[in-house]
Amino acid sequence: MVAGLTTFVLLDTDSDSSSVRPTPDGSTCAVRVEPAASDDEAPVFQVPGLDGGCIDLADFRGRPVLLNFWASYCTPCRDEFPLLKQAQEQHRDDDLAVIGVSFRDIDDDARAFADDQDASWLLGFDDTGDVGKAYGVRPIPQTFFINRDGTISSHLFQAFHTKKELEQELQPILAS
Repeated sequence: MVAGLTTFVLLDTDSDSSSVRPTPDGSTCAVRVEPAASDDEAPVFQVPGLDGGCIDLADFRGRPVLLNFWASYCTPCRDEFPLLKQAQEQHRDDDLAVIGVSFRDIDDDARAFADDQDASWLLGFDDTGDVGKAYGVRPIPQTFFINRDGTISSHLFQAFHTKKELEQELQPILAS
């Protein structure tokens, strides 16, 4: 009886295709998370991109990464989007990767908000909540500043309100 129940649960989990999305080349992309090897290491993940394709954090090893969890319905998230845009533009020559992960949001709402804000950084979907869970995200926004070696330098549990506050968190990862 337990084996049958276990088999059912595993099959049910595998058949959930809500996070599997087509990519422009015809392949598919699904939310995938690898647990961190240590407390200071950033969990590696893959998420479907807002504009198609896949975003894989492993592709950014060697670069400083600003990882922001957000949603279109979140007012503080909306307030910090212009600062994210400024950071990406200002630190392009520093090889900064800005990655936004839409956390349990409605696809069309996330796309519409990102388009309205002229968001030009990488944006992906975490509609399963698995990536957020791996990072310990519950309320949003939350932002992680990841060093070039893949370790987490700092973590903001709330929105940043000023450019100065954001720059203070960015400097250590840009110098790493």
